[in-house]
Amino acid sequence: MSHKYKLYKLITVFFIMALSTNSYSMPDVSKALSEIEFHQSGNKKIKLNSFADKTMILFFGYTNCPDICPTTLLDISKSLKALQTDANKIQAVFISVDYQRDTPDFLEKYVNYFDKRIIGVTSSKKNIDRINKAFNTKYALLDTKSENYLVEHSSNVYIIDKDMIVQRIIANGLPSEEITKAIKKLID
Repeated sequence: MSHKYKLYKLITVFFIMALSTNSYSMPDVSKALSEIEFHQSGNKKIKLNSFADKTMILFFGYTNCPDICPTTLLDISKSLKALQTDANKIQAVFISVDYQRDTPDFLEKYVNYFDKRIIGVTSSKKNIDRINKAFNTKYALLDTKSENYLVEHSSNVYIIDKDMIVQRIIANGLPSEEITKAIKKLID
């Protein structure tokens, strides 16, 4: 097979994937955000569609995370500070996937350490599974017999518009300016 033919096949496959509506579509999370009930501190129950009047920053994690979660929450906090008064149009949400250890009251203390405008929520395993399925993410509690078990989880930040549609997925490791830039496009 010639190099020209291989290149032609590669370009053809690329364009088929790029033009396919399913290969790069954002997950439709509106149903999950309106149906799944989460728990906040003080025994409050909440559905995330209650923030439909705001742009949301959403992140999955857990409070015992040694690196990704604190770094990402710090980036979210930096972004909220950079937005100044426009931060009032935003709701940052940290969903704990560690339904066994992360209580709503402890979650509130944890997220408040980074920024009091971030809310921490959790739910039952069934609901955590449902929200992860809606976002096309995965998580796994590892070696739960150990007191200090780790949790594998998605490390993306989701920017969700007022119509409850994911507008941008920001990969872990990108600077906080990427979060700020994505939000400014939605609130301007």
